[in-house]
Amino acid sequence: MKEELKSAGISAFWGVVFLLGAVWFWHYLVGNPFDEFALVTRGQTAPGFIVDTWEDVEYGDEGGTHWFHAAVYKYRLPDGREFTQRTKTNSGPLRSEFRDLTQPYPIEVEYLPDAPAVSRIKGNGSPSVFDWLWRRVGLGGLLLALFLSPGIFMLRIALSDFKKYRQNVRSDDFLRAVDDLGRCVDAEEAPPHNPNS
Repeated sequence: MKEELKSAGISAFWGVVFLLGAVWFWHYLVGNPFDEFALVTRGQTAPGFIVDTWEDVEYGDEGGTHWFHAAVYKYRLPDGREFTQRTKTNSGPLRSEFRDLTQPYPIEVEYLPDAPAVSRIKGNGSPSVFDWLWRRVGLGGLLLALFLSPGIFMLRIALSDFKKYRQNVRSDDFLRAVDDLGRCVDAEEAPPHNPNS
């Protein structure tokens, strides 16, 4: 009986770990979909510059090559405030004009007027609400469901083990109560004990 409770606890622990890990990994891959939706629907543009870039390459065991790149950009708001942000790491090689960046490269930056630190280089990410729904809600939701499934499976096992434990506890309590009742009935029906016999 204690084994079922212990098994339920272990399954619940790993289920929660898998769920948290899935949400973190999904957020790492997809980013914050609400920020992107806000940029699509009410983003403002400001002039900016790409001031730094980096590129990394990884060689696979089977001879494949995987490229990754990112950029650092600055932009100034109409009120004079200046922000420096970094893009997320993207797969693929860096465009050739950014490889040997000797001077800042002019760009347009989309930002949120009420939270100007939330920004992106114009042209990155979803350009429309429909595209955002397709990429972030449709494909992103499917990806999230796929990542969450091991955690949900582990929590279902934990719930099943806990139900078995509860049933066994109830069965044991019921058997104990029946046994106690039987002893009481036997004690009442037994003839009185005669110490002289």
